[in-house]
Amino acid sequence: MKRCHQHNGFTLLELLVVVGIIGVLVSLLLPAVQAAREAARRMSCSNNLRQVTLGVSQYHAAFDLLPPHGTGTFNHANDPNTTNQFRLSFLVSITPFVGQVATWETITGEYVGMPPGGDALDENTGLGMMDYGMDMLEDEPQHPYPSMGPSPSLESYSPWLVEIPLYRCPSDPGIGSPGFGRTNYAACIGDAIEGLDQGMWRYEANKWVPSGETQMQATGRGAFVPRMITRLEDIHDGLSNTILLGEICTDLGDSDTRTVPSINNGWQNGVLADANFCKRQADVNRPRFWNTGGVTTPTNAAQGRGFRWADSMPLMTSFNTILPPNSGLCFGGDSTTVGTVTASSRHQGGTHLSLADGAVVFMTDSIDNGYESATIVLGGEGLQAPGKPSNFGLWGSLGTRDQQEIVDEQLNL
Repeated sequence: MKRCHQHNGFTLLELLVVVGIIGVLVSLLLPAVQAAREAARRMSCSNNLRQVTLGVSQYHAAFDLLPPHGTGTFNHANDPNTTNQFRLSFLVSITPFVGQVATWETITGEYVGMPPGGDALDENTGLGMMDYGMDMLEDEPQHPYPSMGPSPSLESYSPWLVEIPLYRCPSDPGIGSPGFGRTNYAACIGDAIEGLDQGMWRYEANKWVPSGETQMQATGRGAFVPRMITRLEDIHDGLSNTILLGEICTDLGDSDTRTVPSINNGWQNGVLADANFCKRQADVNRPRFWNTGGVTTPTNAAQGRGFRWADSMPLMTSFNTILPPNSGLCFGGDSTTVGTVTASSRHQGGTHLSLADGAVVFMTDSIDNGYESATIVLGGEGLQAPGKPSNFGLWGSLGTRDQQEIVDEQLNL
């Protein structure tokens, strides 16, 4: 008789069944793992915003004013190589209050680096460091920069390239060129558009003059007003009813309506009269992206949302409360001007904001933003008259500091 040998192990069919079961389990667990990771990133994002808000509060405690949004050095030649053109954002002023003392001391000192290259605002030259060639990059830096640095759009000045972790939201994947020194946090400039790209101090007839003061009294309705001093004492609508800072997502080069502006849409017959002026320019099949055949966007790749933390330009570090969060950017002029420039994020359904009392809230995209579509303008009448309550519902009311709006809804703390 032959002895029967018993073999231990899996048959091929059994192995395939086990692999299939494991695959099904992984497919079921993966969304939960991804959701958990995003929840952790979202919590970290809100914590970063809370720390930035605390830095603003500490600055106010030290100097009895909010960190100016649009500040720095200037001369009547308006030379971007020797002054920062009065364009530094509030994020520069608070660096020593958010654990970035070394960055602040480098900026305030006399920094020696590579000579000025191309300006990120220049459509002809664009970014310029690579224009030097490797030979020059390997040379010893010899060019002295003034205290407070040159224009924040010059990438030859290394401090402007510093990527500050606290100024970034972990949910935003944007990194590297053509942006430099990205940020995901911006200042609230209210519920208006007109004049907020220049603010109170303006360069006119080859000199800097405060010719925008009357304009800012009409349209500078937010906690921050470009190139003008504001204080918490100026927020008469209540600190818990006024937005101070908010989250923005940075450009990924994909024609996202939230991170690339539609430009040259006009003013009186454009964005000032109709806040939804650019709505029809979105792709009908992908509403979150521009229809590239029917919209004008910047040709300079360096002009993306949140690309320069040190720059107070609206595209870089400002937002208004006209269109609800995660709406499109619609500018009256080119990308250096302003328009509907709203808060945004990579989170599902809304974005983080901080209020003037220090609270951080998550504001949904569905917040009431009213039914009127015209913005306040200097000398306007009716819906566009200065001094009246916001035309943009609860969203607009939260963006203004002194318009006597009554906020009777509990925010999602």
